[in-house]
Amino acid sequence: MKKLFFAAAAITVFTLCAAIYAENADTELTAEFGGLGDEETVCLSDGDYMTVYKSDEISLEVSADKPIKAAYIIWNEDPADYTVSAGKESFSFDGEILHKLIIFEKAEEKFRIDCPEGGSICDIYVFESTEFPDFVQRWEEPCSQADMLILTAHADDEFLMFGGTIPYYAGELGLKVQVAYMTTHFEEQPRPHELLDGLWAAGVRNYPVIGIIPDIPYEPIWTLSEAKSIYDYNSVLEWFTEQVRRFKPSVIVTHDKNGEYGHGAHKMAASIVMDAVEISNDPEQFPASAEKYGVWDVPKTYLHFWEENAITMDWERTLDSFGGMTAREAAEYCYGFHKSQQYLGYSVNYLEDWDCRQFGLYRTLVGTDEKADFMDHIEPLPEETTVPDTEPPETSVTEQQTTTSETTAEETAQTTVAEEGNKAGNMILYVIVGLFFVIIIIAFFTVGRKDVKRHR
Repeated sequence: MKKLFFAAAAITVFTLCAAIYAENADTELTAEFGGLGDEETVCLSDGDYMTVYKSDEISLEVSADKPIKAAYIIWNEDPADYTVSAGKESFSFDGEILHKLIIFEKAEEKFRIDCPEGGSICDIYVFESTEFPDFVQRWEEPCSQADMLILTAHADDEFLMFGGTIPYYAGELGLKVQVAYMTTHFEEQPRPHELLDGLWAAGVRNYPVIGIIPDIPYEPIWTLSEAKSIYDYNSVLEWFTEQVRRFKPSVIVTHDKNGEYGHGAHKMAASIVMDAVEISNDPEQFPASAEKYGVWDVPKTYLHFWEENAITMDWERTLDSFGGMTAREAAEYCYGFHKSQQYLGYSVNYLEDWDCRQFGLYRTLVGTDEKADFMDHIEPLPEETTVPDTEPPETSVTEQQTTTSETTAEETAQTTVAEEGNKAGNMILYVIVGLFFVIIIIAFFTVGRKDVKRHR
């Protein structure tokens, strides 16, 4: 009888292991890069942001031992216009998105990446299905209209200075949160990738906007006048005024006018916002963006540590979307993706000069707050909101192809939750089937033993 139960147990374990393997089998394929040497191939397949394949003209053929359904390209910096072609499909992209997922309508043995003006790529991943590992990001285009526009001076300030703002409003509530970075970090690799990893972990799905001025990491800036002497203030003001008109946010959140701990670039970000919200509704100010997007008067604008109409945000609230973490803990978790900055010893906390809870309503068109909520007196936008340009551009054939590919990726992302539910259902089914076979085996051997006894 013991042998019988051991056999039954073994079958059950085998069934469960097979089920787990089937549900978690890695769909990632081993990519092969035509015409590249071993060193270049390693750069494209080692999962390291700091190893890069670079060429003045990229014309790369990628294949695998099984048909490829999707490709995930990690560009090292904003690429020039490029195309990806597989079989009869062709996709044209205007760069911008560093972490780009492309899903093919039909699985193909190989595909091509062509970027005539050249560029640099960190890694290329290929998959045989649309079930992707957790590290794959499926970025949507920047918001057509935003519930909230956050201007942050540097990558990592969005968590250190603003605490649970992004995890709560984007990750937990699912609002349209558009993040804009005043400075760029392309000369400070791998910070551009850490920026995306942190935002994705926080629940942001609309691709961020990267500014027009470089960060100067080894040159401390302590005053606003010093920042203005280094950066072209008017150009940055024009750029951000355009973002306000483009995204038409209900709420803007940004830095302390005193730069939190005195950082000049933070002071400049706050000053830019304060000036931009006063002129964004004036068509005579920066008329090019007014003509392109129309004008906009922002309903609510918050500054970190602003003393008037002050509120203290509750970042100790628990977030279901982060497994019960508090909003502060979620922000700390997302800040952890900025691995290159961890040596500085910063953290998301409530210290006097770093209290990420303290904000003030700098400007309002809807009255003062009745509760500590950036969205107080503001109705969130409908899930699908489109604000057309004043003169909608004509759509070319290649743009139509690009739009189709983006829609496919978006639909895939929307089905992920349903697929996870199906996996759980499949697991239960496998267990039931396994137990069914165990019962049959027990019954078979039991009946057999009784027959033997009768014949004796």
